Amino acid sequence: MDRSESLLGFRRRVWWFRFGCAHRGGRRVSISTAISGIDSEGVVIRGYSLTELMAKASFAEVLYLVLRGELPDRKTARLIDAILVSAVDHGLNAPSIHIARASASCGVPLSTAVAAGIASIGTNHGGAGEACARFLQEAIVSLPETASEKRSDSLLQSLAEKLVARSLDSGKNLPGYGHRVYKESDPRSAALFKLAKELGLYGDHSRLAIQVAEAMHSAKGKPLVLNVDGAQAAILSDLGFSWKQVQTLFIVGRSLGLCAHVAEELESAVPLGYIKAAPVAAEYSGQPSRSMP
Repeated sequence: MDRSESLLGFRRRVWWFRFGCAHRGGRRVSISTAISGIDSEGVVIRGYSLTELMAKASFAEVLYLVLRGELPDRKTARLIDAILVSAVDHGLNAPSIHIARASASCGVPLSTAVAAGIASIGTNHGGAGEACARFLQEAIVSLPETASEKRSDSLLQSLAEKLVARSLDSGKNLPGYGHRVYKESDPRSAALFKLAKELGLYGDHSRLAIQVAEAMHSAKGKPLVLNVDGAQAAILSDLGFSWKQVQTLFIVGRSLGLCAHVAEELESAVPLGYIKAAPVAAEYSGQPSRSMP
């Protein structure tokens, strides 16, 4: 293929991207978003001027606005702020931080190393909150409607015992429970629930989450820690967040910690410094040394 054919193919792809993708069945398809817009007067976020938000709103308030569509009250914003702080850092043993620093020591720019750390957030690290929120929300929805806003303790306890029995029978772990460092209690979870109670925002999802931990303790004879992912999931569910949005707050909070760790690693200016300082203990388990036939 000569240069002219390659250029023609490129132009065809550009035409398709600009015109073909924008039309369906002879009509132009427009893309819309309810989140933000921009014109000659500036940016609008969910109907509010960005410059006005800059002057009057906190980051936690804007985060809530972007995700939920409305500004939160002050108590909700305070709790959102605490959730973001709880996710900022967990030491070098946190996989996302370890991976981000290892990437930075390889010489990639800050944005790439931070992205590597964020990309490591998944089912086994930082992602349990999403699954836990779904678990709690579906459990609460399964309960009959009540005249009062709060379900009775006995009703939630009965539900928790059923959920724990189902988990033990299936052999599947409950998302948001257990921790490799904290065996008795996760101090971050305790602090979040304490604040939620003080602010009057401790709801049925949080109450059920605690009941599940207690039911599991009774069933197994040893404590099962409700970790910070589970606490965040329960509280955000009480605040009305969809389970699909819960991981967002962990990612936003952890991004700050990742940026700080990556910046520190880059400032050290030691090529592969973090890799050399934190070697991985690995044992070869393949074929013994052999010659080519």
